[in-house]
Amino acid sequence: MDEIKSRDALFLLDLLHPPMKPPPLKRRGPRLILTQGDPAGIGPELLLHVAAAGALEPGDRVIADRSVVRRLTTHLGTDWADRGFEALEPLIVRVPGAGRSLGQVAALTHAVDLVLEDPEGLALVTAPIDKARCRDEGFEHPGHTEYLAERAGVEDFAMLMVGPRLRVVLATIHVPLREVPAQLDAHAIGRAGRLLATALDEHFGIHRPRIGVLGLNPHAGERGLLGSEEGDIIAPAVLALQAWAEEAQKPYSFLGPMAADTAFPMHAGGHYDGLVAMYHDQGLGPFKLMHMSDGVNMTLGLPFIRTSPDHGTARDIAGLGLANPASMLAAVALARGHLPKADPRS
Repeated sequence: MDEIKSRDALFLLDLLHPPMKPPPLKRRGPRLILTQGDPAGIGPELLLHVAAAGALEPGDRVIADRSVVRRLTTHLGTDWADRGFEALEPLIVRVPGAGRSLGQVAALTHAVDLVLEDPEGLALVTAPIDKARCRDEGFEHPGHTEYLAERAGVEDFAMLMVGPRLRVVLATIHVPLREVPAQLDAHAIGRAGRLLATALDEHFGIHRPRIGVLGLNPHAGERGLLGSEEGDIIAPAVLALQAWAEEAQKPYSFLGPMAADTAFPMHAGGHYDGLVAMYHDQGLGPFKLMHMSDGVNMTLGLPFIRTSPDHGTARDIAGLGLANPASMLAAVALARGHLPKADPRS
């Protein structure tokens, strides 16, 4: 299954969207903490790409297995990998108690320890993890997002997918499809909508955002013919979101419930500034079709900025020099750009 997913990702990258030039990076910005992700996936290769591109700063820190990255550099035998390792090695920090090898969970745990020491001055950029193998390492969370929220002690958080044209937040995250209707309620939709509106306003400079809220069922339920969730749950949540904006005197507009198959092309065409999707694949399927090579996963609601590329570990191409670093570079750019500027006196 992992091989199928990563091959599909390659097809999307190579056939639909050739690699794009990453957004310009701010120089001398606040510091980043970067993780290796799954050491048997493409995470270490992405770190080499980021370093070779000159995207890292002297104050950044990298949580990775130095021996794995060194062996990968030798195996690749390319000029860019050599340049990347030369720039990356001084930034790799030792993880106490890691032993002879550093796993993905230990790397993530230490990275979060570091960023929580200075959440306003540090940002976290995470390479992809293998969720099933994380479980074998004692990781009890379904993904990065839920783990980071628990570590940060926040209850209101959301997963936002950001691309040049689409911005999609999820009302439910890593939930089996059959369980989505039971977990979907006005609180989940309201939380996602509020976090999205606030992020668009404060981080993306869209001060009067128009946000579409998707339905759960085909055709947004067709007025109850194809499901009742739109009338029972989603429509009242949209009204509550609009009431919240008016009470807070914020010029935010929430519209819905709307059919997902028409909402996405309207959002891509500029009619909406963001969408609230009801479940994981409803939002990420269209998003990755358009932004597989330049999309970023950003966690909202944390006391620090956290970004990640929008793809998986791609174990079947690890070590072959085939990984496209565009999404990881975009994640680095987004993380650095959303932090306060470094004090020019420092």
